[in-house]
Amino acid sequence: MMKMLLRGAAFAALLAGAGDLKAQTLKMWGPEQITEPLIAELWKGIKADFEAANPGVKVEFIPPTGTISNGAVQAALQSDAGPDVVLTNSGIGRVTVVKNAKLVAPLTAQYENRGWKAKIYPWLYTELNGQFGGEIYEVPDGLDALGVWYHKDMFAQKGWAIPKTWQDFVTLMKKIDAAGVQPLAIGPRTTGSAGHLFGNLLQSASGTGAVGKAVGGKLSWTDPTMVTGAVRLRELVDTGLIKKEMAGLDLEGASRLWFTKRAAMFVAGPWFTANARKAGYDLANAGYAPMPSDLAGESKPTGGVGWSWLLPANSKQPELALKWIDFMLSDAVMKKRAQHAASTMIYPRELPGIEPPTPVLKDIFAAAAQGVGYNPSVYLPGSVLDTYFQVIQGLISAQITGEQGMAEIQAKMAAAQ
Repeated sequence: MMKMLLRGAAFAALLAGAGDLKAQTLKMWGPEQITEPLIAELWKGIKADFEAANPGVKVEFIPPTGTISNGAVQAALQSDAGPDVVLTNSGIGRVTVVKNAKLVAPLTAQYENRGWKAKIYPWLYTELNGQFGGEIYEVPDGLDALGVWYHKDMFAQKGWAIPKTWQDFVTLMKKIDAAGVQPLAIGPRTTGSAGHLFGNLLQSASGTGAVGKAVGGKLSWTDPTMVTGAVRLRELVDTGLIKKEMAGLDLEGASRLWFTKRAAMFVAGPWFTANARKAGYDLANAGYAPMPSDLAGESKPTGGVGWSWLLPANSKQPELALKWIDFMLSDAVMKKRAQHAASTMIYPRELPGIEPPTPVLKDIFAAAAQGVGYNPSVYLPGSVLDTYFQVIQGLISAQITGEQGMAEIQAKMAAAQ
């Protein structure tokens, strides 16, 4: 116990008094796509700007080998040669894993001391502040806004349009199927892709309020207001509008269906622009719209915190890591990123006067400005996530009903509370 107290005291002392260090190296984990030339160009520029603002400092990028979901971040955080600051895909379900393992330091005080509270949307701060009894362990770098992507030229040629209501959306899917095109591609072997579609269906069927209560354990997943989305997914499979064979696809395989126009629609967020560039897809042809809903005001993207900065508990440069986060939250860096062709996300606060360089991002930003619902994949407790994704796989492969699936999720939620 004494050793743990000493270690904690030493870490606190580093945070409080390491500001006068000179020659330093900051090891940064991320971002995942830094091998893409356009993204590498952006991040090398950010690195150079930080080094210029902090003479004697060098930034070393550690290319990620994975995420919290597959254990790669945890392994890196436990390494003596690990990163000083981490950028990874996040959300309460993932952050809980590293927080419970005591691999990351709380950052709550820094939100006041360093002015971070004013650097993110007020609603976002409220959300973060309520997740761990008032302690905050992440600093949002980007938000997600998941909705329906479609091919502009295909829709124009066929006279199709994304409608306003769910019933009309089903009618559209039938027209697409009759034209010999897969209406909707899905890659459920990649858990994120499974969750993107299912979260959209839940939002469309149940609305933000109900889904928010369900992920927070305040509404049963077997409640009639929640079951509809799962039933709809099974109905799409039973009618062939989503092929059962999709159960065998991962994100890459499903994306390929869409990029080659063998599928008309795909549910994804702004990060999909990076996938499209890599595949050689013309992003000027990409359209985006929220999933239609029969509920007034509930046709909106789903989302949450998509990417966050974490401070490893064993960071050798904690004060420098905090300075890096300060830098990344600055107006200059945020605007530089938002206006760069490599921009792939929505930033954690409003950036007035910014014109996204990729046309589809402008559509996504406009949709998100009207409000974003919950993507359960990043809000559910970690102990529930495996079951959540298994249920989606079971629905797409027609092995379970919507009611059975939601009962399985609720059983896990009850056990987690």
